[in-house]
Amino acid sequence: MGNCIAKLFGRGRQQNMSDLEDMVPESTLRVTTQRRGRAGKKPKNGDMVRCHYTGKLADGTIFDSSRTRGRPLSFVIGIGSVIRAWDEGVARMCLGERAYIVAPPEFAYGEEGGGLVPPGATLYFDVELLQIGDEEARSTCAVS
Repeated sequence: MGNCIAKLFGRGRQQNMSDLEDMVPESTLRVTTQRRGRAGKKPKNGDMVRCHYTGKLADGTIFDSSRTRGRPLSFVIGIGSVIRAWDEGVARMCLGERAYIVAPPEFAYGEEGGGLVPPGATLYFDVELLQIGDEEARSTCAVS
């Protein structure tokens, strides 16, 4: 693959993922922090979370975005109401964190695909964890 995730999302800071991808099997979910959140404040199974996100295909095509709609996505962690990448990836994030989640097909829509997602697609998400339960992220988060 060797795609530059930061370039895919139009960030000025370039991150070459080829070294990481050489060390990590393609079937592994990857979460890369772009902006740190509140250390130690992570969602657990059963927590309601609210996130803003943009989802892209490997060619850069946006297939979904809560930011475009102006409405964050809310879901409960760990109950399977979203793709596996979301349940597992967002659970690794801290409140207020912004991260890239790279979801191989087995963590996304599999070999069947769905909607605008073609069969066997690896998906690239730019995700910001805005809220866990009743606790919202503050706008003053540390920048990595």
